[in-house]
Amino acid sequence: MPRRGENIYKRKDGRWEARYVKEISIDGVKKYGSVYAKTYNEVKTKQQLFLFSENHKQKSVNCSVSDVMYVWLESNKNQVKITTSQKYKSTIEKHIIPELGRIQIRFLTSATIQQFTDKLLSKNISRTTVNDILIVLGMGLAYAEKEYSIHVPKISLVKNPPKEMRVLSVSEQNIFVEHLLNKNDVFSFGMLLSLFTGLRIGELCALTWDDIGENTIKVNKTVQRVQQNGYTEILTLPPKTVSSNRIIPIPKELMLLLKGRKENGTVMKQENGRHIEPRLMQMKFKKYTAECGIENINFHSLRHSFATRCVEVGFDIKTLSEILGHSDVKTTLNKYVHSSMEQKSKQMDLLKFNIAI
Repeated sequence: MPRRGENIYKRKDGRWEARYVKEISIDGVKKYGSVYAKTYNEVKTKQQLFLFSENHKQKSVNCSVSDVMYVWLESNKNQVKITTSQKYKSTIEKHIIPELGRIQIRFLTSATIQQFTDKLLSKNISRTTVNDILIVLGMGLAYAEKEYSIHVPKISLVKNPPKEMRVLSVSEQNIFVEHLLNKNDVFSFGMLLSLFTGLRIGELCALTWDDIGENTIKVNKTVQRVQQNGYTEILTLPPKTVSSNRIIPIPKELMLLLKGRKENGTVMKQENGRHIEPRLMQMKFKKYTAECGIENINFHSLRHSFATRCVEVGFDIKTLSEILGHSDVKTTLNKYVHSSMEQKSKQMDLLKFNIAI
C-alpha cells in the first residue's frame, strides 16, 4: 500500500502513478514528472530507478537514504540468494529507513551514522546485529557512490569481542547421546546425525534418503524459512556456499543407527508424513537438552562439538575443514575448533623437559 510522502497513488483508470522531482529551482520550487505502471511495486521501482537515471546523476544528491537503499536492493536482488535479498530488505525496512530514510544523501555525515549506531546499541541490539545493519547500509551507500558519483561518509563497525561458541563437554555429550538413544525417535536420530557428522540444521532437514549411500552422506541442499509477501515459507535451496556441497564419510557407529531406517523421500519426516523443518527441530532440541540438564546451548552447538571432538582425537585440519564444508582452513581453526582445558592439559603433558629433581 502507498505511504504518506511517497507521491504514489492509484488513478481512476486503474493504473498507478508515481511522481518524482525533475528539478528544484533556485528559489526551492519543485517541478515534477510522472511514471505509470499496473501495480504499486512496479511503479515504485520505476520511480526510484528514474531518480538515478543517466539524466539525473547531478541531481541525485537530493535523493534520500530510502531512495538509495531501495535502488541498490533492486539492482542487487539477482546477484544474491533469495534468502539474502529478503534479509537485506528486512534490515532496510526495520532499522535503516525508520531512522535514516528521509535524510537526503548530501546531509548524511559520519556523525549522523554514529548517532544511528548509538541508537541501535541503546535498544539492546547485539553488536553483531548492529554491524550487520551497518554493513547493509554501507553496501547501499557504496553502490550510490560508485554508480552516481555521490560522496558518502565512511562507516565504522562496532568493535565486537570474539565470543566463544558453547560446546558440549565430553561428559555432557555422553549424557546427551544416551538420552537420545533412549528416545529413539526421528528427532533424536537427526540430532545424533548432526552431532556425528557436523551437519547444519538446514542441511539435516533437507536430506533425502537418496543422499545417503552405503558409506557416505551427500550434502547438496538446505532448508530455510524465507519471508515472502508478509508471511514465511519453507524453501529448499542450494547450500550456504559452493564448498558446502560435499560428501561426508559415515562413521561406523552411525551406520548402526542408519541400519533398517532407510525409506523413500525426506529423512527428517514425522510418522504422519510431515517434513520436519528447522524451527521444529530447534524446539525439540531445546526440550531434549533441558531434560538432560544441559543449559545455554543451541542446535548449532552440535556442529561445534563435532569439530572439537575431531580435533581432540587428532583429525588433520584440512580433512575436518572439507567435512564441515569450509572453503578456508582458517575458518575451521578460528571459528569452529575450541580447545577444552582438559585437552590443553593433555597437550602440555606431551612436552618433555628432562628436569632432574
